[in-house]
Amino acid sequence: MLLMTCLVVNCNHWIGYHIVNGLLEDDWLVEGVIDKEEKDTLSMFFGRNSNFSFCENVEKKVYDTVISVGVPLKEIDHVHTNRSVIIHPTVPENMKEDTILIKAPLLFGEWMPMNENGMYRNHLFIPFDSTYFLTEAVYIEDFVSYLVKWLNDDIADNKKSAIIKLEHSTYTRDNRPIEKKLEQVKEHYHQFKKYTE
Repeated sequence: MLLMTCLVVNCNHWIGYHIVNGLLEDDWLVEGVIDKEEKDTLSMFFGRNSNFSFCENVEKKVYDTVISVGVPLKEIDHVHTNRSVIIHPTVPENMKEDTILIKAPLLFGEWMPMNENGMYRNHLFIPFDSTYFLTEAVYIEDFVSYLVKWLNDDIADNKKSAIIKLEHSTYTRDNRPIEKKLEQVKEHYHQFKKYTE
């Protein structure tokens, strides 16, 4: 069986980390490009999977999909791929015409920048008890599960440009209340906060 290949740019970003894990759990071959401005804590968790490797020279490789977390793909324009995806809350400047933009909802989950009372998104503090968080937040694993399903279904083939709003999808939320998932994230935060500080 031929495995699908993906390059994840900013794989050590907390969202990139979850995307890599979701792809690996679905038997993709994944390579990651590290954002040198991010902490390198999450990178140590990938090395244990034989379907993952770090990539420094992407010029001579071909990928089924390239996913960039939070930054445009212009830094890796020379990568050969069937599908380029940017996950970002807004439309980035200079986005290539054939790139697919997934407008990220308010994502929360393990390893995100947070404290006991709230989370940070683009340096903006969002309290966990705020209406915005309680009505808009999507648990990262729900988001990644839908993302991987979408990639596997190959919806984006033959489209020149698309803007996909996963926050309005019925697939991004399951029946567990947000409070239960938030409890789980807080437990993880207390257990591992020494690695993120």
